[in-house]
Amino acid sequence: MTLDTLTGQRVALVGFGVENRALGQLLRARDISFAVCDARPADSGLKSSWPSVVAWHTGPSYLDELTSYDVLVRTPGISPLHPRLQQAAARGVRITTQMQLFFATCPCPVIGVTGTKGKGTTTMLLAALLEAGQSRRIHVGGNMGEPPIALLDSIHSADLALLEMSSFQLQDLPYSPQTALVLSVTQDHLDYHVTREEYVAAKRNIVAHQHPEDLLISNADCPTAQTFKDYSPAQHWSFSTKSAVEAGAWSTDQRIWMRLPDAPPIEICDRAHLSLPGTHNLENACAAVAAAAAFGVKPASIAQTLSDFRGLPHRLQHVGQQAEIDYYNDSLATTPDATIAAVRALEQPIILIAGGASKKADFAHLAQVITRTSVHGVLLLGEEGPRIGEALTASNYAGRRHLCASMEEAVAEAVEWARAGDAILLSPACASFGMFSDYKERGECFKRACGLAES
Repeated sequence: MTLDTLTGQRVALVGFGVENRALGQLLRARDISFAVCDARPADSGLKSSWPSVVAWHTGPSYLDELTSYDVLVRTPGISPLHPRLQQAAARGVRITTQMQLFFATCPCPVIGVTGTKGKGTTTMLLAALLEAGQSRRIHVGGNMGEPPIALLDSIHSADLALLEMSSFQLQDLPYSPQTALVLSVTQDHLDYHVTREEYVAAKRNIVAHQHPEDLLISNADCPTAQTFKDYSPAQHWSFSTKSAVEAGAWSTDQRIWMRLPDAPPIEICDRAHLSLPGTHNLENACAAVAAAAAFGVKPASIAQTLSDFRGLPHRLQHVGQQAEIDYYNDSLATTPDATIAAVRALEQPIILIAGGASKKADFAHLAQVITRTSVHGVLLLGEEGPRIGEALTASNYAGRRHLCASMEEAVAEAVEWARAGDAILLSPACASFGMFSDYKERGECFKRACGLAES
């Protein structure tokens, strides 16, 4: 199903967030009519800015009219296993997503990046490597940045599309990118996926529809990621931070290497040239180097870009220093594994601000890492704050801790506790919703509370 096939169909966008609003703009430009089904009440301002919407189904009953339409475009935040969607499908209603429409319509090759953590950093580093190393136009979108559907009108066949892809976007996707980059796959979003097995199966769609001429690059250090090759006929490359690989990229002996198939290894640079801190970012770098090598980017260009790349906002971002205390904004860390990586990346004593909305994560391992590392104070936020506190108690954590009602209180307490040479680290291990609209607002709130917001 392509965008053009929606003409003349009764179409409803189920969920009207960022992705489906981008699709709505595209449909409106093509004079394709559509309705909106959204759990939030539609205020008059929203309706007046979308006068072409043929019907609004909002509030608690927003899913009551699904069988009145020929095609439903599901937002990623609503599971394809939702009973009301399943009922509509059983009655012949076709269900698609903006990601499916993008793949069906996109005229150029696609590189997809997925994994439990590191997707955003790897995607943006790979974009920088490709932009510096070849003349093709690179369009970046997906689970971060522009929704893919918003890129379509600017993409030509000679370009490359580079997408960060979440399990929500992959779960019912009947297409796979020509190049799939699979980072470590652990577990996440158990508030959305029924089991870890369902979560991993959703991720596997990034390779399930590949062809023999396509390419899969997977994390050689992650057993789950390595199983993806059993579901794809594509060529297989790897990356590793522990040992050399036959084709791809790796880091050993304090250096970063790459190798093309049936060729000798090529040294890229010393690990010290990588500007991003932490072992997890070394892993992200090796993943991006492997993909860049597959697209012919030269070693010298790769080395220069690795040195120049400064990372993403809200991802272990050093936002300033005051009174010999460093402040790090890692608001993008919405899983325990991401927070573990941040804690391990910083070598100085840490006061950690963590907690937020539930994703039904297990905090036991995070608590164990906090107990064994240089974290000497933990400020806890949100509905998951008490659960993290319980995990710390079970791990015999001896440092200070306090449950806070706001980010401002957490930062003020952290400043009281901090000593010269410490780092105050926001790395929540949880979703932002409830207290904040998204991770960006949470990160900006942290910076304001620290007195380090940009003017």
